[in-house]
Amino acid sequence: MAIEKSKPVLLLGIDLEDAREYVPGGMTYRDRLETNTQVILQALEYWGVSATFFTVGSVARRYPSLLRDIALAGHEIAAHGDTHTQLAKMGPNQMEADLARNLDALSVSEFGPVKGFRAPTFSLTQDTQWAYKVLADAGIEYSSSVLPGSNPLYGWPGFGHRAKTMPSGVLEIPVAVHSRPLPPLPIAGGVYLRVVPFFLTRWACRRGDREGPITTYLHPYDIDTEQERFMHPDLNNNRVMNALMYWNRGQALDRLARLVKDCTVSRYCDWVRNCGLGKK
Repeated sequence: MAIEKSKPVLLLGIDLEDAREYVPGGMTYRDRLETNTQVILQALEYWGVSATFFTVGSVARRYPSLLRDIALAGHEIAAHGDTHTQLAKMGPNQMEADLARNLDALSVSEFGPVKGFRAPTFSLTQDTQWAYKVLADAGIEYSSSVLPGSNPLYGWPGFGHRAKTMPSGVLEIPVAVHSRPLPPLPIAGGVYLRVVPFFLTRWACRRGDREGPITTYLHPYDIDTEQERFMHPDLNNNRVMNALMYWNRGQALDRLARLVKDCTVSRYCDWVRNCGLGKK
């Protein structure tokens, strides 16, 4: 009798942010965030799974009823910065104030104490690891903010692939990335979920020697095929990279659905608690 192989764990994350806020004149484009988020919520309900919504403070202030809908549906609310400012552009005092505003905005969900954090653009690196003390002082128990490899934007190549408790007591769950011979690209996040050939994504998820869970991040715009085109922020006006921001959006939810079927899905907070890795 064949022994069924256990399914890999998929930590399902949604980065709830509005890219229009960070481009000149961006708010003149159509507001699609709430519509796209409702589509994602309907998909999660259909699949019968719960997710963690890493939410920007400005979004929470603009859509308080949406945030309550997310929480009432059983999803986790976590922090993603107040205005999606990368840590490299702040110091400890600025981050402390930014995080306080973010947490205050998230309180409208009535979800309860926020325990998780994701740095904008995975900007928690070796140079910004002072952020862990700021997180701990604010009551944050876990972070998923490190891309453990070289990246054109932000990365921490020497961090490793396992979750680890930092000196401040905050648990860091690094982004799951592809192994050699592929470059260390995120396996199931945003543009990478849409652009990387899907057979490689599924192969990476099914590998039996993975060092941790498969982390995901999907933005509401990742499923949006109707949004007007504009230059996305933090790409240094690179037209090729910007084109990828729109590539294959119509397949994003379908690809995620197939991963959900292949995996055991968990909110980030539940995985931390069930593994006994959080604060006691």
